[in-house]
Amino acid sequence: MGLFGAGGLDRLSNTWPVPIGSRAARDSAALGERYGFSGPDLVLLLSTTSDVRSPEVAAAGRAVEEEVRRSPGVGAVSSYWSANDPALISRDARSALVSADLTGEEALRAGAARRLVAALGEHRGPLTITPTGAAWTLEEILEDNRADLLRAELISAPACALILLFVFRSLVAALLPVVSALIATAGTLAFLRLLTSFTEVSVYASNIATALGLGLAVDYGILVVSRFREESTAGVSLREAVERSVRTAGRAVVVSAGIVLACVSSLLVFPFVFLRSAAWAAVAVVVFSAAASVIVVPALLALLGRNTDRFDLFARLRRRNSRGPEGSPGWRRATLAVTRRPVVAALAAACALTAMSLPAWHVSLGPSGVDDLPHRSRARTAAVIIRQDFASAPERELIVGLPKGTPREEVEGRARTVSALPQTAFVRTFTGRYRGGTKVEAPGPWDTRQDAPAGPVMVVASRFPPGTERSAVLVRQLRTLPAHGHVLVAGRAAEAVDSLSAVRRALPWCCGVVAAATFVLMALFTRSLLVPFKAVVVAAMSLGATLGCLVYVFQDGHLRSVVGDFHAPGYLSDTTTVFLLATAYALAVDYEVFIVARIREEFLASGDNTAAVVAGMQRTGRLVTAASLVFAAAMAGPATSGVTSLKLTGTGLALAVVVDAVVVRGALVPGLMTLAGRANWWLPRGWRRRSRRTAGRANGSDMRKP
Repeated sequence: MGLFGAGGLDRLSNTWPVPIGSRAARDSAALGERYGFSGPDLVLLLSTTSDVRSPEVAAAGRAVEEEVRRSPGVGAVSSYWSANDPALISRDARSALVSADLTGEEALRAGAARRLVAALGEHRGPLTITPTGAAWTLEEILEDNRADLLRAELISAPACALILLFVFRSLVAALLPVVSALIATAGTLAFLRLLTSFTEVSVYASNIATALGLGLAVDYGILVVSRFREESTAGVSLREAVERSVRTAGRAVVVSAGIVLACVSSLLVFPFVFLRSAAWAAVAVVVFSAAASVIVVPALLALLGRNTDRFDLFARLRRRNSRGPEGSPGWRRATLAVTRRPVVAALAAACALTAMSLPAWHVSLGPSGVDDLPHRSRARTAAVIIRQDFASAPERELIVGLPKGTPREEVEGRARTVSALPQTAFVRTFTGRYRGGTKVEAPGPWDTRQDAPAGPVMVVASRFPPGTERSAVLVRQLRTLPAHGHVLVAGRAAEAVDSLSAVRRALPWCCGVVAAATFVLMALFTRSLLVPFKAVVVAAMSLGATLGCLVYVFQDGHLRSVVGDFHAPGYLSDTTTVFLLATAYALAVDYEVFIVARIREEFLASGDNTAAVVAGMQRTGRLVTAASLVFAAAMAGPATSGVTSLKLTGTGLALAVVVDAVVVRGALVPGLMTLAGRANWWLPRGWRRRSRRTAGRANGSDMRKP
């Protein structure tokens, strides 16, 4: 699977997060096919220390334009020198633009941009060439993505290994969860390669496979191996120790995997290639992680037997301060303090989570783009210069296709009307240039191309960047232009409007599926109604706290010195945030299953709810903390990325698991379960009788049935 999957990484696509089948996508395709007109995929910023209109610089600029025009995969090309377009020259006349429409699908356009930029180099005579545009931005994001994948392997793997050594204090035991992670990652990459034969798969799925495979599989492996070591110290045979481990910890792993599967599968309701790819990658990671933990790891435990504790790197320390089968004394003391004052502990934790979630009330979602790239990026450098020194940036331009047969007078009237809108900077069409409702220039050579056979075309420059409410207002106004037929509107702002609308439509369905699946599966597992309800509420509170912190940092721009330099556009990436929150919720419920499973087991054995809470936290608190640290370490690669959307994902998930392990599992959950008492395990009378019969079989021992 590893060899098969590794060979499929080049088959993954790097497309913008545009909703599948959205109006913007359809209009963009129609403008390219029928009108022969689309936004520039590659924009070259040509800068010089003198005037770009001088003969020497102009000759060099025309040579660059001609080379671009002859390159394979290039459609229409325009430059300041050929079109004499004032929008293509900077205000100080020291920079000019060459824009190119590339042909083919998005992946082919990105490849054409890569080859062309490499062929041009960075200097041509007196000109310095800096590329930007949608195709080159995607290519730079892909390059950073590959670097982040390598960084994840170089940073996360050693960090996870050190944490596992600290937890198990045995090299052999520490390597067993790593085996699960390797199986999960190899299996997921193989599945993704197979999936590319049937549908488009985002390149980010490989990052998800690596990070989640390292995090989730290790979490499951920790639970099974720890339970085996605990059972081994109870004096039972090796076979019985393995069987008990699978019957208890393995059952919790399967239930947890089922809930996580429901959470990540809900992402399939979103019409985005990225989110659906992320969902499939996460589904594969969960399935392979659970399978490895309940099949491969127990088989290895049976083979290794007592040798599981060999190569104990902390043998002397272990003999002086052994935790033994009773678990962590530190977590026992902490939980005893919580159970003595459960109201204070629960309120304090709830207040802390509420305070952290306050910034989430002004959350704003928007599109990913060139600003996601780090400051060293050539695409971002060029984009910033164009915004500052030119009349309009290509990313702010909207292309409007009017119906065939629209009279010249009507086109001119539409141009005047649109140019008078407060959101519009100017309008270009084959009848001329318009600003503020009046015609300011006659049509130039490039404008005559906008009289397409399928209908006239207008280029509308927005005053505001894509993702802002004012640019969205402009898109809606253009789409409702009175015309004798369908008006096509394409551009980054139109894509941003459709993306946000798609997220808003699908989000309630996603939340409903996740909440219902969590409640039903937890109810079947715990034989309780209150515990699954509490799990949903607590996970939602943890999610709100995580979202609030992300808004405070990545939307509002605080604490840059802590998380690394990035650009805060005033919103969070819509698709990235949806994936992040779904995964964070799944992890929160995942840890809930680990803890509640042990608390329920202790309660069935003793009938004392408070004692069960203490014993359950004592035996699992350290494991959940270790699992959260492992997952946080697995997120080190994305969190240190220079791409803002990847940094958002890594930082957000690392923060989510740490907050959940410390605040939620350390205080809120034991406090609430202590307050609820025996009501935690209440069931209707008809269900209770069947629960008593199955509980003994599930746990494999004769326990008191309260």
